[in-house]
Amino acid sequence: MKYRKLLFILLSGIILTGCSADTESSSSLPDLDSIIEQENSSAPEADTEAETEAFSENIYYLTSHQTEDSANLGKFKSHLETDGFVWNECEISDIPAEADILIYNFPKEDLSSEEYQILKDYTDRGGDFLLFLPASDSEVRYKFLNLFLESFSFQIDYDNVTIPEQDANWVVLQPIGMPDRMTAYDDSMQTAPVYMQYMRSFHMLGDYATDELFIDVMLQTPEFAVGEPYGGTEDDPLTYENEKLNILVYSRDAIRNNASVIACGANAFLLDENFDSEISKPAQNWIYSSLFWFCNYDAYQS
Repeated sequence: MKYRKLLFILLSGIILTGCSADTESSSSLPDLDSIIEQENSSAPEADTEAETEAFSENIYYLTSHQTEDSANLGKFKSHLETDGFVWNECEISDIPAEADILIYNFPKEDLSSEEYQILKDYTDRGGDFLLFLPASDSEVRYKFLNLFLESFSFQIDYDNVTIPEQDANWVVLQPIGMPDRMTAYDDSMQTAPVYMQYMRSFHMLGDYATDELFIDVMLQTPEFAVGEPYGGTEDDPLTYENEKLNILVYSRDAIRNNASVIACGANAFLLDENFDSEISKPAQNWIYSSLFWFCNYDAYQS
């Protein structure tokens, strides 16, 4: 339609200048095809589809109470950064507002009452928390850390999980299932055996569960594993046997904006010295799946 208007304007100009215009004047008019070509070249380009925003989630690695030195986790850190996570480090007292996930890896001392309150406030706002707490012969008693975990319906056992009469300290674990909205990081998770070592277990507190608090086990030992008393300060610690022991557990609280806590009773498979071993990879995949599970609920909430 716009080309007809252009033609009409051109013809009108000829008429206004008189029908007696000479041939030279008529031939000086621009060619219609050239006008069309000029119009097309000056037309704005069509909008291109906006690029999808790259995945990014802020992990804060807590350094309070002599946690595992992050220098021993260089390969784990690099893998997370490749996946789009942003690695940061801080003390519990300095957790910033933009923290999406906290990783607390094998603290050698208990929380203070003030730090317990900081973590409680963080999860009350919907923050996510990943704890690694392998077996330890230390006499430390995690009073306030345990109190924090109990609000998510599980508690720490002071044991060392092994298979009796087995020379190797690796224990094969049984996958129990994945929580809602968790997807397998790798297809091999459906079939690959999961091994961990130097493990402690966790007990679920069923009477703490509510319609809004979702708790369950992801990885469990076979019944013939034994949790022998190890560390802590109780005079008469318990021996756990003839039962399946919980090694990787999760809890999600819908009331607290889907705040989620995952506790893992081992961490050796993340250390640089073991990271590239084929026996470590299945356990690592469960941790990667756990971290993305945190993100899935954060995205759902927003």
